[in-house]
Amino acid sequence: MKKIDLHIHTVSTVFDAPFTFALSALERYVSAAALDAIALTNHNIFDRAQFAEITASLDTAVFPGIEVTLDCGHVLIISDVAHLDLFERQAKQINERITQPTDCISIDELLGVFGNLTEHLVIPHYDKKPAIKGRALERLGHLVSCGEVDSAKKFIRAIKSDAHVTPVLFSDARACETFEQIPTRQTFVDCGEITFGALKACMNDKRKVALSE
Repeated sequence: MKKIDLHIHTVSTVFDAPFTFALSALERYVSAAALDAIALTNHNIFDRAQFAEITASLDTAVFPGIEVTLDCGHVLIISDVAHLDLFERQAKQINERITQPTDCISIDELLGVFGNLTEHLVIPHYDKKPAIKGRALERLGHLVSCGEVDSAKKFIRAIKSDAHVTPVLFSDARACETFEQIPTRQTFVDCGEITFGALKACMNDKRKVALSE
């Protein structure tokens, strides 16, 4: 089993309470929580220089990602490192369109930027505010790898029901100077090695995700 946290913030944006990123805090969290993989998912922005700095400093796998503000909720879009150049260009388009706290884009605009998204991990806020629900969730349909929840109780409820997508629980933490309490929200996946393809396969299978080893 591998322990992952694919929702971590390292850039302070207008969508966050102000914070100052501290690489040492992120290193401490990854070590203390014994994480095998993380993703950097800042609000509507991807900082490639910072991504390179973090990747170089950690022994764990680091994936590039972005948290996009849609008109129907929030969604994490995570890419394979092998497609880093393309992802950087796609994320830049998002950043150019969403600059103010009141800005958002539609699902059609999201698809216009990222294409069919089949090569990405698509993780909507599912049972977590602001959640993507109803017809909006149906529109993403087969593109959704799993859905983010915000508590162990909601995870257990979703994992037991065929009516729910595969749940995942992540920290949604800000790696900042005041980052003292180690987050406890992570997900275990049953994959032999940490590759993008292996993670995606696991997240599409409820039998391969859990809250503990």
